[in-house]
Amino acid sequence: MDKTRLSIIIPVYNAEDYLSRCLDSILNQDMSSYEVILVDDGSNDSSALICDRYSATDPRFRTIHKPNGGVSSARNAGLNLAKGEYVMFVDSDDALAPGALDTMTSGLNGEDFVLGGFIEYIGQIPHRNVTPAETTTYSADSLAAFFDADIRRNCEMLDAPWAKLFKRKSLDAHRFNEKLYYAEDKIFVFEFLSRCNTIRTCASVVYHYHLRPDSLGSDMTSDRHINQLHVFLPLYADLLGRICARVPESRKAELLYHRDLVGRYICRILNLLTKRRTQYCNKEFIGFLYGLMDADKRLGVFSVRAGQVVNIMLYKIGSPAFTAAVYRFTSGIVSCFKKNS
Repeated sequence: MDKTRLSIIIPVYNAEDYLSRCLDSILNQDMSSYEVILVDDGSNDSSALICDRYSATDPRFRTIHKPNGGVSSARNAGLNLAKGEYVMFVDSDDALAPGALDTMTSGLNGEDFVLGGFIEYIGQIPHRNVTPAETTTYSADSLAAFFDADIRRNCEMLDAPWAKLFKRKSLDAHRFNEKLYYAEDKIFVFEFLSRCNTIRTCASVVYHYHLRPDSLGSDMTSDRHINQLHVFLPLYADLLGRICARVPESRKAELLYHRDLVGRYICRILNLLTKRRTQYCNKEFIGFLYGLMDADKRLGVFSVRAGQVVNIMLYKIGSPAFTAAVYRFTSGIVSCFKKNS
């Protein structure tokens, strides 16, 4: 397998404080048969110079510079240049674990998809380890076992493209959705899962995910964020339907619609509507959400978190116009308290 080249794609935007750590973690790997495609996405700090320096000193590194277009466009630019049998994505503020490439490729026999584990860091402090249940290979006939073993309640191993290998020929023309800036990673991964035939898992940490303290306060309540969820939700619903059609015997895959799409994303939006005034508090948008909730056969008043009981009761009443009026009232009260505090 060491003769097979990996294409490691790294989108780079204003990452001067972290980029060398990331690139050194690749240079320190024992496996050497890889190419690194650095996509400078219009950085206005010294990131471009750092990329050029590594590319000038190691022929396995190459840098392309492009106008800023977002992480999806940067990853797609890298995919268009990739030549390796497998593609790996690494974020410029993260790092590979020691021995990650050997771990990911050991025992690999042409599988479409390889999934490894990661450590999440907050600042420089390890916060938690998330790894697959075991090191094994799943064939087309046993994909249900993969979903039942390795999909957690909130999909933390499948939300992002890193800590994974994608067989390049199996990717074909599959690319990141450049209309999304939120959850585009998840759509990319689930789209690939909906049609790949063989999966290998590695029950080892291969990736260090650095969740920076300044990112913990990222705005998840703006109208722009709700608009992105408006685009994301029907795409995700369609993918879950396709996956469930492929593995109808998988209980956890079938539960994803209830636990993740409704319990995680839609309930988040409903909570936002109760607390802040927004243009999305209208019967048309709430009707759109209720239409997605209608497909959740497991949805009962007490089937999600306790804090959602009122929201689910309003859904059961079945009047988006009435719900919008209630939310406008509650968000108005919350706004008054905020002004007075």
